[in-house]
Amino acid sequence: MPLPPLQPLDPQKALPAASSGQDRKHLIPRRRFVRDQRRHFGFAVVLPTVFTLSGPLWLPGAWLDWHWAALGLLMWWLVGCWGVTVGLHRLYAHRSFSAPAAVRWLLGGLGSMAAQGSVVYWVALHRCHHTLSDQEGDPHSPSPSARPGQSARKAFWQGHVGWAVSHDVPKPTRYAAELLADPVANSLAKHYWAWVWAGIALPAALGAVWVASSEASSLAVWQGALIGAWWGGPVRIALGHHVIWSINSVCHRYGSRPHATTDTSTNNAWLSLISWGESWHNNHHASATSARLGRGVLQPDIGWWCVKLLAALGLAKAIRV
Repeated sequence: MPLPPLQPLDPQKALPAASSGQDRKHLIPRRRFVRDQRRHFGFAVVLPTVFTLSGPLWLPGAWLDWHWAALGLLMWWLVGCWGVTVGLHRLYAHRSFSAPAAVRWLLGGLGSMAAQGSVVYWVALHRCHHTLSDQEGDPHSPSPSARPGQSARKAFWQGHVGWAVSHDVPKPTRYAAELLADPVANSLAKHYWAWVWAGIALPAALGAVWVASSEASSLAVWQGALIGAWWGGPVRIALGHHVIWSINSVCHRYGSRPHATTDTSTNNAWLSLISWGESWHNNHHASATSARLGRGVLQPDIGWWCVKLLAALGLAKAIRV
């Protein structure tokens, strides 16, 4: 029997409301998870960065070719746009539309390839960010008001990347309760690292097939797999982290604020295309449950176009705008 789709949440219940104080009772202290967080940071952030920077030293000379860069961009479109922007963010975190279980599984799997944590963790962290946005307890706020005693520069760095090394963990029973009972989300969480490795194996296979179509040498095919894995794996993961982190940091410090939200969120046009529309962040904080972040032709929102494509195919319904 097919699983029923998760329906969009009531707008008044889509995000937990902050209680008096800073809602600290719903955050598990970082000391309980510091070892796991640092291990994840090492494997998901440090290693991809090291491989990205050292790749030109050990890869075959043909690695610098626009075809390989296009493969890396293709993987970022699949993972960053369909997986993170459409899947983790608009579907799972804000339930801006409903989708069949198979679609939720695929989008959640692509989002897991970003190596930014399991679906349940990602959703709980993001909802906590909205509930406590730029207040003490916001996991990745770059605002000094959320980090008493820190300078503006240190707060910005902490909001961009420092938080990923060690941070208090939002309780999923408060911030992602419905996903704890969702078999799709639980399956994705159980096989999280398998999805991360699949995000490297896929571009390796594509690279091997591309080289095999024009080269007969088995050595050349293996080199194609290695180059494809590098562009679509470590390079895509490392750069993808900074794109998403920039939504946390840059889009809470630099840009325009057409909406008078209670936080410091901004719209940033420079990041709009590479972030697939996520950088229309002030719009998003003004209307968090909307599936559309960009407003008009001057604010391109590729993630929204993908949602409309799903709707045209009958794979997305109850779209909230």
